[in-house]
Amino acid sequence: MTAVTTREAADRLGISDVAVRKMLRTGRLIGAGTAGRTLLIDPASLQRVADAGQRAGRLWSPKTAWAALCILSGQETPWINAAGKYRLKTRLREIRAEDVHLLSRNRAVVKRYRGTPAAVDLLRPRLMPTAGAAMHDEATAARFGLSSGIGAAEGYATAGDGDKFATALGMVQDPAGNVVIYETPLTEPFNSGQTPMAAVAVDLMDSLSTRERSAGIRVLEELLHD
Repeated sequence: MTAVTTREAADRLGISDVAVRKMLRTGRLIGAGTAGRTLLIDPASLQRVADAGQRAGRLWSPKTAWAALCILSGQETPWINAAGKYRLKTRLREIRAEDVHLLSRNRAVVKRYRGTPAAVDLLRPRLMPTAGAAMHDEATAARFGLSSGIGAAEGYATAGDGDKFATALGMVQDPAGNVVIYETPLTEPFNSGQTPMAAVAVDLMDSLSTRERSAGIRVLEELLHD
């Protein structure tokens, strides 16, 4: 499939160009470069959004999204009260992995860059690894049945850090780049020193690799039914 324009994507999804660009900023849609001054969108990511639709309802706020992912990962959620935690647990018993993936979109803003191997090596320790990068941990790799990639960095940072890292390390924005930074306003979900397992799973579900996406769905379903 060839890349599509933002206008074509908007027509396909029945939304505005502005909404499509917002999906690009948050990582729900994946850019595929430009044609002149026109932004292009990866067709596989567009198909996933079209398939998901809006069946799960209104997206969770960042705090609710992270609370859900931490609950599924067996971690504490001190930023929500007991009543909110009870309601969220009840909701999680009613939905599927694909719904969690959609509802938790507001957990972070995704930024993609292209960096040199030296820049990638310097950046990795500054990120909380997720998706393929999280497979450097043997236990995580075994849980998902995946191996770690090489030559890339992918992980969480605080809001605003992406562009700071890019400036410091000479990286340029690139929708197909080897650096993916998820900027999030919350730090509490990472108090354990690792990215919550459920967050790794939903990030893998954004992968264009069928194997990685399937692994993310499988583990998230397991967490939902534990």
